[in-house]
Amino acid sequence: MTEQKTTKGVSRREFVKGTAIGAAALGLAGLGAKEVDAASLPTKWDKETDIIVVGYGGAGAVAAITAKEEGAKVLVLEKAPLAGGSTGVCSGSMRVPDNAAQAAQFIKAVGLGKIDDEMASVFAEIWTQLPDWMKAHGAKTSQVGPTSHMWTGIFPGAESIKYMMSINRMDGSSGGVGRDLFVFLDKKVRELGAEVMLNTPAKRLIQNGVTKEIVGVIAESGGKQINIKAKKAVIMTCGGFSANREMMATYIEEAPIPIYVSGTPHHTGDGINMVLDVGAELWHMNGIEWGRDGLKPPELPAAFWLDFKAWSLIVVNKDGDRFKDESVSYGHAKKALETFRFDNSEKQRWPNYPCYYIFDEKTRLAGPILMTQRAPGRDPHTTYNVAHELYYVTDWSKDNSKEIGKGWIKQGNTLAELAKKTGINPAGLEAQVAKYNEYCANGKDPDLFRPKKFLVPLVTPPYYSVECAVNTINTQGGPRRNAKSQVMNPYGEPIPRLYAGGEFGSIWGYLYPGACNLPECIVSGRISGKNAAALKPWG
Repeated sequence: MTEQKTTKGVSRREFVKGTAIGAAALGLAGLGAKEVDAASLPTKWDKETDIIVVGYGGAGAVAAITAKEEGAKVLVLEKAPLAGGSTGVCSGSMRVPDNAAQAAQFIKAVGLGKIDDEMASVFAEIWTQLPDWMKAHGAKTSQVGPTSHMWTGIFPGAESIKYMMSINRMDGSSGGVGRDLFVFLDKKVRELGAEVMLNTPAKRLIQNGVTKEIVGVIAESGGKQINIKAKKAVIMTCGGFSANREMMATYIEEAPIPIYVSGTPHHTGDGINMVLDVGAELWHMNGIEWGRDGLKPPELPAAFWLDFKAWSLIVVNKDGDRFKDESVSYGHAKKALETFRFDNSEKQRWPNYPCYYIFDEKTRLAGPILMTQRAPGRDPHTTYNVAHELYYVTDWSKDNSKEIGKGWIKQGNTLAELAKKTGINPAGLEAQVAKYNEYCANGKDPDLFRPKKFLVPLVTPPYYSVECAVNTINTQGGPRRNAKSQVMNPYGEPIPRLYAGGEFGSIWGYLYPGACNLPECIVSGRISGKNAAALKPWG
């Protein structure tokens, strides 16, 4: 693909450029401590550094910046060819508290008793410093949200979170999003001299068989396995497991329903296995942020977010039945999605998968059916395909005709014709549309309570359908960590020289409080980077 400039002057190339052998099964019986120590380590190191950061998104970048500022030599490993992780594809919004004591109360309340006092206090203190840290590193920011948190009056301490902020675009104007933040952080990482290796997946952590210290990483570079020594520590900031179907089915939903990513497709949970291998305890594995309803083209790695510009539409299953209020968006929602509803009768099925948006000519002509802006004045770089300009908002035709030609949107001159092309029961769809149109005429939806202002009938052929892709923004689960961002084992003990940050074991467990993952990237990156850099080298 040629280098494409966006309306904001940031090219894809500018965004992405440069942008373990364990002790188990070694047969150590009868050896002395020093012999065991030596036996559990590689005989040859291909590279060495003070600190290895695994994963190059927001948390990894801040950890690298902090460790470098503390005088450590830093190497960052990123398995993907495109850096940025979840940070590079998100809205860029960051909630900020102005009172650390109240913020600590809020953290404990939202954590539902799983966050201890020390962790809440340390996190809250550094969280309040976020604007100062950004300013000290040369970032310009703007307020982009309300002056109070949505949970003020519900959770104690929420009143301290006064506003949301976002970094400005690289031209200095307001309206920047996550990829602007990552470009800023990446520039700082490289100015400070940290080494960054893209296309270099970490495979295993290397653990001292006696002390249990994490002393390095086995990685793959150029098709070859390499052993990299970390003289001080390893910091895991490798994101979640939203792109790992097996882990999603294990930890999130048991339904055999494809769950796609709208965020990065590179978060396949590799780090989960790596930390389990060295004895880590996991937490918050059921924490997830659903994306709004999406469309997943087969030729692209992630889902778009749907945003219809008119309301002559419904969502139906293969029987042609509606099953949800179509006016409700589930982005960042913590709820059971109707798509996962199970029919426990003799049919034993998930009746609402797959499901489809059905709309008419009026809605097609009203504008692109994908999300073209995050909010007024904010850039739309909030899904992977768009943020990395694999298919940018300006590539999408204004009347959706190009996407019909690609087969992403199906078309039928009649509802029955559309149903046959889509795989929906034709009689069921025709009956449902007739019932829905009657509800529109009466101004009331007694089945699903869709508000009157959104009740617009489907009466103008041709008709169109899009298969609705259940998709995720990110997951929150990973290794349990303490106030120092050390990774913990099941006995409440830190695994020596192993740290974690960002959404890889996020502090935001069951209830994600909106626009708080990015602050956590900076907070946990600072905590882990500083504590790791303060260690004395092993050996």
